[in-house]
Amino acid sequence: MSYSDLLGRKGNSPPAPRRPRRTWRLVALVLAALITAGVVYVVSSVGVAVEEIYTPISQEVAPEVRAAPVQAGERINILLMALDDEELRSDVMMLASIDMEQKRVGVIQIPRDTRALLAGKNKIEKINHAYAYGVGDKEFPANLRALKTVENLLDVRIHYTVVVSMDAFRAAIDEIGGVTVDIPIKMEYDDPYQDLHIHFEPGRQDLNGQQALEYVRWRHNNDGTGYPDQDLGRIRAQQAFIRTVMEQVMRPGNLVTLPSTITRVARYVESTMEPARMGALALMAPSLDRSSIEFATLPGVDGFLLDPETEKQVSYYLHDPDATRQLVDRLIHGIDPAEAANVKIEVAAAPGDERASVVVARLVSQGFQATMVAPPAGSLPSKTRIQPRTKEKTQSLLVARALMAQGFEVEMVEEPDPNAQAVRVILADTQ
Repeated sequence: MSYSDLLGRKGNSPPAPRRPRRTWRLVALVLAALITAGVVYVVSSVGVAVEEIYTPISQEVAPEVRAAPVQAGERINILLMALDDEELRSDVMMLASIDMEQKRVGVIQIPRDTRALLAGKNKIEKINHAYAYGVGDKEFPANLRALKTVENLLDVRIHYTVVVSMDAFRAAIDEIGGVTVDIPIKMEYDDPYQDLHIHFEPGRQDLNGQQALEYVRWRHNNDGTGYPDQDLGRIRAQQAFIRTVMEQVMRPGNLVTLPSTITRVARYVESTMEPARMGALALMAPSLDRSSIEFATLPGVDGFLLDPETEKQVSYYLHDPDATRQLVDRLIHGIDPAEAANVKIEVAAAPGDERASVVVARLVSQGFQATMVAPPAGSLPSKTRIQPRTKEKTQSLLVARALMAQGFEVEMVEEPDPNAQAVRVILADTQ
């Protein structure tokens, strides 16, 4: 028999031997079991850790100083704070906004010397002092003082706080096996009072937890030299460091140990976020890619202002209100001006309701095509109502988030109005 005969009369290759169906089913069952076991392990491990991290707000705290609840469809805004050695002031302060639907994260870092009106004190000082004034205060605790101060400064709604100590930072870096950093300049700093000694030569090097902490804390050398733009340079270094750490955590080898990392760090972290929501965020983290996370620094400049109490010049970071509003709209509220420009909005309210003109003006400033229309017929809703123009609800969700950012409690109508030429907004009854 010839070779072609072995291949078959039509020259086709003989069919590959079939694996018994029972074998394939067995393989599928084994894979399913392994995946299920892995998910259960991760969920249970993360669950134990977040239970330890969760620090609910005391009943002694008044409603007006509590954080705002998350509304349906709203981005989750979290104030992240890393404390100094004495655990009195916030050495690092970041506002992170997480879009669970689009899986995007925006982060604004707030310089520690930012000039702000401190919540609960009616006093203008550096923003990192806000936390200190609330330490030991059961009625207006430190994390909420910082939260309310940032809310007022940025005109945002913040839902949760996460406070970490320096021990958490060290433990996390050691748990992932250290991190590689390209140190830009020579760092020589000694503070015998804090027993802090920082000595690094420029260049690429591997840092353990303690060394990494020294690197991100460094501000200047013993002779006063440092980053050309002072604290902004330090912030840029911190943000680059965070990106490097995130990339390292997302590597396959470290993802396997992520539950143990979270468990080890949990004892040094306090969060007001409910365990169920924190667990969901922790499990979503591995699905984020670098392009979906954007860091920025609060816009502003360094400056000196006279302190009327001490009659001395004090160095501050002075934020730019207009540039800040634009940045907050994009990274925290999730409103891209290019997307907003394509959205038409009709705002209706009761006759004489002065809120309507304010709402329209704010929407227009964000880039929307917003106009006021005649008052609606019939009774007004108890919540501000948003009705989509089409079944595709991307535009109405964007409008809802813009209104939630203005402090409105909203309800989304499921069915679109087929005759509508714009997303319709009916402001809630004020009675």
